[in-house]
Amino acid sequence: MTDADAPPVTLLLIRSEPPCRKCRATEAVLRELAEARAGRVVLRVIRRDEPEAHPYGAVLTPMVVVNEKVLCAGMVPVKSGMEKVLEAELVSARP
Repeated sequence: MTDADAPPVTLLLIRSEPPCRKCRATEAVLRELAEARAGRVVLRVIRRDEPEAHPYGAVLTPMVVVNEKVLCAGMVPVKSGMEKVLEAELVSARP
């Protein structure tokens, strides 16, 4: 199994509708990070009121979930911190 065979890291952004300033800023950061790691990181964006968001108890938005783990809520994540989290998740996904 190669890096290309490893499952992608899943980034989930749970945001308000309409998106607030923090939600828009978070989405921009996450899109940039996912695009830089195309094929290795998959970004999904959902609204707080969607059934898929319910298990995370999304009260504060934006909420960032990485591989089913809530990373942060109610704030815009720091890009450099997110890069470290993604790289750690990518390394742990390697065979």
